[in-house]
Amino acid sequence: MIPIYTAVEDRLSAAVVERLLGETDGKLSIGVAIPPRGAGDLKKKLPELVRLAPNVPVILLTDLDCKECAPSLIGEWLGQQAKPDALLFRVAVREVETWLLADKQNFASFAGIPPAKLPESPEDLDDPKQMLLNLVARHSPSSLRQDIVFDRGSGPRQGLVYNERLGQFVHTCWDPAQASMRADSLARTRRRIGELAAHNGTRNA
Repeated sequence: MIPIYTAVEDRLSAAVVERLLGETDGKLSIGVAIPPRGAGDLKKKLPELVRLAPNVPVILLTDLDCKECAPSLIGEWLGQQAKPDALLFRVAVREVETWLLADKQNFASFAGIPPAKLPESPEDLDDPKQMLLNLVARHSPSSLRQDIVFDRGSGPRQGLVYNERLGQFVHTCWDPAQASMRADSLARTRRRIGELAAHNGTRNA
């Protein structure tokens, strides 16, 4: 088992990374999880993560948001720094919520949303998080809706237990393999994690 560092924007992304590492059959585990404090803080920590990665593998996950593409975001963040092979700099297109919506059947079942209402190509959405909130606000049972959505008349916003309830979905219902079929950025992330697990497993055999 190889302990790694993880660095993410928020608690939902942390749950997703934990779930993806669980697919490595124990080859990779979280040694240190850097507390999530948003993209700005993550960007500030990048030089430290670059220095660390040659000694300890690092997985960094951030959202693309309004940037044009993942390579441009990575290039902007890295600047003149070379990226070590053991730094997995992964970008969710456009937000990590895309990866949840991409598991269409399981998310529909979890949230009580008609499957036909979920997008076929969630990576094409401009604001996946807002679509998720809108769908939950319109279709989900009140017990889930009250946790995930806050709305005082200005439209659905993130509720107080948003990360906890969606994290519950990630750990108990989410199927990354199914979601990868509708989210290429997730498929690429799973592939890179698998390669990292295989490489370190061979090196330590």
